[in-house]
Formats: sequence, C-alpha cells, structure tokens
Amino acid sequence: MLAISVALLIGIALIACNNDTSQSTPTIADEVALTETDVSPEIAVLAHRLVFAYMSDKTWGFFGATCEKWIEMDYEWDKSSSEQYDDGRIRVTYARQPDRLLGPDELVFYVDIDSGHVQGDNVSETGRSGIAEGCDRW
Repeated sequence: MLAISVALLIGIALIACNNDTSQSTPTIADEVALTETDVSPEIAVLAHRLVFAYMSDKTWGFFGATCEKWIEMDYEWDKSSSEQYDDGRIRVTYARQPDRLLGPDELVFYVDIDSGHVQGDNVSETGRSGIAEGCDRW
C-alpha cells in the first residue's frame, strides 16, 4: 500500500512539473464567489508537495538553485493555512519567515489535486520582488 501511495505521489508530482499554464489564473472575483473549507492534513501535504514539485524546475538566479529552495529557505508553510474551494482547488499559502526582510510577505499557490495543475498568484501591485529573482512570477 505504501509503494502505491508513493508511486501516486511521484506521478502527480511529475504531472505538476509538466503543467502548462493555459488555465486561467484565479482572480479576486473567483475567490469571492467560492466557499473555502478546511483541508485534511493529508491533502494539504499533497498540495504542498505539488507546489514544490512545480517550483523545482524553475531556476532561481544564476547560481544553479531552484525556486523551491527559495521558498524552503525564506518561507514557512503550515498545513492548517491551506484552504479548499468548492471547485476543488487548494489554496496553499507560505508566510515569509520573521528573520527575512525581503520578498513578498506571503506566497499563494492554487493547486488542482486531480490534475496536478499548480498556479501561482504572487505578483503584487508594486511588481516583482528583486530577491525572488523571477521565482515570484510562477
């Protein structure tokens, strides 16, 4: 059973890495129209892992790192902060660590667990964050 679960997680993570961005980005109007519910810890962890799989092939700067390392180093994730919308998407939120002064205060990703599609929503009104070196565009 464990082997099947691991194989399923790997398969979903691979799908997430190969996502196309043709799906529309959720808007504030979409969020207002949807109901948020709590997410089970297992689904929250899966959504978090899909975000990391999606960000693992995005380069961060010119020194060989990837965007999931940027998130891992500068942000904190708490599974209780994940929410599910009635359309099935999971909202995964990362809060900037208190000792980090640069970068957006919060990173938000929308994850479709069924398809593995991940979409970031991280460009602020003032534009991109220089410290993110492009990672906030995903």
